[in-house]
Amino acid sequence: MVRLNVSPVVTLLASTTFLSTALAAYKLTDSYTPSNWFDSFVFFDQKDPTSGFVQYKNLASAAKSGLIAIDGSGDNAAVYMGVDHKTKDPAGRASVRISSKKSYNHGLFIFDIEHNPGSICGTWPAAWLLSDSGKWPIGGEIDIFEGANDQADNKMTLHTTPGCQIVPTGFSGKIDTPNCDVNAPGQGKNMGCGILHPVKNGQSFGKGMNAVGGGVYATRWTSQDISIFYFPRSNIPSDITMGNPDPGKWGMPVAKFAGGCNIDQHFQNLNIIFNTAFCGDWAGEAWASSETCKVKAKTCVDYVRDNPEAFEEAYWMVRSVKVYQEGM
Repeated sequence: MVRLNVSPVVTLLASTTFLSTALAAYKLTDSYTPSNWFDSFVFFDQKDPTSGFVQYKNLASAAKSGLIAIDGSGDNAAVYMGVDHKTKDPAGRASVRISSKKSYNHGLFIFDIEHNPGSICGTWPAAWLLSDSGKWPIGGEIDIFEGANDQADNKMTLHTTPGCQIVPTGFSGKIDTPNCDVNAPGQGKNMGCGILHPVKNGQSFGKGMNAVGGGVYATRWTSQDISIFYFPRSNIPSDITMGNPDPGKWGMPVAKFAGGCNIDQHFQNLNIIFNTAFCGDWAGEAWASSETCKVKAKTCVDYVRDNPEAFEEAYWMVRSVKVYQEGM
């Protein structure tokens, strides 16, 4: 046997490295799955704050009308959240908007989305985090997955009060607007700081993403930055599927919001939200600029009101949302 003399300093360094690695590991704190989904979210049933042509339904009404369901069983189960695709309603198309009962400060949020409602004229789906700290945008908003009308690529956005901007480094996406302040000069009202994710065949959003079986959006929110990663179904890292996520192994994020922003000052107490809106401040305002959509009807409202069958595919199928915290 060969004896190795290891100095106390080396031993201490090794122990410190091991301890730091252990503390840095992400631990699961909340798991939203088909088994507990509808008990973990609140259904919003008030007037749409973004002026959408939509009627959000409460839990009982959504269940009765078939807007929500659990599809499949066991490991293949997913949460279905759809919209009315059978009736013409002059008051707006029926849909759902849900918000998690629990709010968060920091974390790693892993959204496993099998199907999304995007790339359909008139729709405005989003999976996002919104503060409950006061009048919007106090406390901040993080749009992880969002788009309108026939949009092919996902858009990720932060909305804040003044004093938050981002720099164009450290991510693979394309900056659309750099200032997160919803009233920033030189940007459209309420735009915030946005990053687009153009990928081959539009696989980051809507029909293109659905065609590959969906995928995972992972959002890491720390005091230093807010970074978003995307993995199509065939390329989800094994550490995610095994429940031991390690963002350090994932490479460059598609979006990284950092640089000129005090993250902790601008983002507090965020809830997880899923919704599908119609028309309103984005899809409605952008109707005339879409070559595909504007030929279908004079206005977004006209089209959404009169063509229910167009929205049969405007549904979410979510396998899970898992929230991890670092060093717990």
